Amino acid sequence: MATIPVPETKSPDNDPQAATPPKKPRRWRKWLLRSLVVLFVVATGLSVWAKVSFDRIERQAGRISEIGISVNQFLKAYANALKEKDLDGLLALYDDQYAAEDEGLWSEQLQSERDGVRVYEWMIEDPGAFNLADVRRQAENYFSRIGEIDKGKFKLSAIQELGDDGSAVIGCVLWLRGSTPHEETLESRTWFQLSLRSDGEDMWKITSKRMLYGQTVRGTGQGFTDITHATGIDFAACHNPMLNEPEWRPTAFGIMKYSSGAVCTADYDNDGWVDLLFSDGGSTRLYRNLGEARFEDVTSRAGLPLEMKGGTLALMVDLDNDGDKDLLLCRGTGENRLFRNEGDGTFTDVTAGAGLQGIWIATGAAADYNNDGLVDIYLGRYLDPRTNIPTTSFYTRNSEGNTLLRNDGNLHFTDVTAQAGVRDGGLALGIAWGDYDEDGFQDIYVANDFGRNALFKNHGDGTFSDVSQETGTTGIGYGMSSQFADIDNDGDLDIYMAGVHSGQRWLGNSATIHRYLLSSVRQGTIWEDYPTFKELHELLGGQWKKLGEEVLKGNMLMLNNGDGTFADVTEQSRVNPHGWYWSSCMFDFDNDGRQDIYTANGWITGLQPDDL
Repeated sequence: MATIPVPETKSPDNDPQAATPPKKPRRWRKWLLRSLVVLFVVATGLSVWAKVSFDRIERQAGRISEIGISVNQFLKAYANALKEKDLDGLLALYDDQYAAEDEGLWSEQLQSERDGVRVYEWMIEDPGAFNLADVRRQAENYFSRIGEIDKGKFKLSAIQELGDDGSAVIGCVLWLRGSTPHEETLESRTWFQLSLRSDGEDMWKITSKRMLYGQTVRGTGQGFTDITHATGIDFAACHNPMLNEPEWRPTAFGIMKYSSGAVCTADYDNDGWVDLLFSDGGSTRLYRNLGEARFEDVTSRAGLPLEMKGGTLALMVDLDNDGDKDLLLCRGTGENRLFRNEGDGTFTDVTAGAGLQGIWIATGAAADYNNDGLVDIYLGRYLDPRTNIPTTSFYTRNSEGNTLLRNDGNLHFTDVTAQAGVRDGGLALGIAWGDYDEDGFQDIYVANDFGRNALFKNHGDGTFSDVSQETGTTGIGYGMSSQFADIDNDGDLDIYMAGVHSGQRWLGNSATIHRYLLSSVRQGTIWEDYPTFKELHELLGGQWKKLGEEVLKGNMLMLNNGDGTFADVTEQSRVNPHGWYWSSCMFDFDNDGRQDIYTANGWITGLQPDDL
């Protein structure tokens, strides 16, 4: 049998053609390598761009700060020359080549005269081209109408333009108070736009100016007479001594040591005369009105504590529907106190079991928010200065949170803040109740320090919604107080908010917000701060230059349009003079059927009082 030959099998070790081919680099490795190179280049480019941009912002912010300081000094020199009636010193602040169009001598046209008070509006006589010689005539004419100037300030409101050639255009307000040659009292406020030129050393000269609006008030100064001493009211306010104790010392935000004080008026004994109650850092005093502008201190006789440290809020309101007004005393430090009015001129402490909530109370107001016939209380709270500071100088939301206390009857209250949705989170200093949309339920307007205000719409079912943005009532700034009133007599409630108006430190420029954003990135808090920037972007539409103007706008008057929205008429109504306006009220003081505005102004004065 034939044998079939079997083909010889070649060993791979001996056959070079059968050897395993060398492995090629996988494609994903090449892609990864290329991607890393691209990312490195992009990251490097972004880093360089970010550094250049941040450095530019730093330089811009620093330069504007320097300009702001020098312009403030220039305006101070101008005000001093006016106060001293130093004509040569005043003219030295003008450029030799001064030239303006449509300028003339200032005259005053009578607008109103009532009760010995005359209001004049500034006019320009024979407007035309003006030079330095004309400025001299203008100043001489103005000085001839002034006897003495007791106080004068020139306030920077905005840096409107900055030129590369050392020029600037600013908005400013001149405020003077003194007397006429006939010894009448005089006060004037005038808005100017100044064009300035720098000599390179930030020594400014006026190259042109434009008077935008001016108003002068003259009178005998006898509209009101201070009779405090003669009335028997001898209350002297003091700071809260508890803030010097280790437990309460405001180590994080020391300025809170100035935060005590409250006052309220009410006819507590139903005798037809309005009485006064004061509460401050150290004590409480109730002054009974005896009639004929005489008061007596009845604190002890009424059963109220003479010593109660840390008082920040006093409310007299009938909380138990028995026909007389009870007393709620709130404090920044320590528990709040509730006193029931017994109807015989005395009070009983019923704090225990009342359900009062929270420390660091700053303000509050009472109203029947749920229409059950019982008066409820809304308390505004500040931050805890022992551990916290305002997160920003323009949009802080880190307060202790406001508190809505529902009156359950029998002087017992329940905290319904969460379900009502009115915690807010701003640093509340002013609270007002009012039915702005005329739906039969009381709404709330909150004025917040270091941030935006809030209008809460009452839905009538125990809940509220923040409608600030859609109603046009936000107001970003330093809110101090708020009130509802019908200022234009059209039948619906308008809003007045008092706040801080001072552009001396904040010049209203884009570098301010950008610089804060830069710091947020550098300090690694950008994700924590993102909600703030998001809210601001929604409110400002990315127009950051408006932020400074909004923050330091000061007092605001918002007219109710009757359709659920408000119109800001602050500028045209001239209700926001420069200053720190802590409190305000609207009332018809001259019985002419129109609501007038009174607002209290002041703050701590440093070594240079012209700064504020």
